[in-house]
Amino acid sequence: MLTKSVPYRPAISDVLIKASANSAFRRMLLSSPHNALAEMNLPPEDIQILASVKASTLKEYALQLKTQLIAN
Repeated sequence: MLTKSVPYRPAISDVLIKASANSAFRRMLLSSPHNALAEMNLPPEDIQILASVKASTLKEYALQLKTQLIAN
């Protein structure tokens, strides 16, 4: 069985790193993603992907994001 790999998206990786290190940013990302991402100078496609995830924890957010990236 072949496993589809997650495409490397540096801007999305940067968001996840920031969310891991900064609890205020993490809370905003989970509750109001457009506001959290507004100042990060991300490509519009990445903002759309990141803002479409609805999760209550960063772990859940990352898992949903991974699934979405693999599907695209």
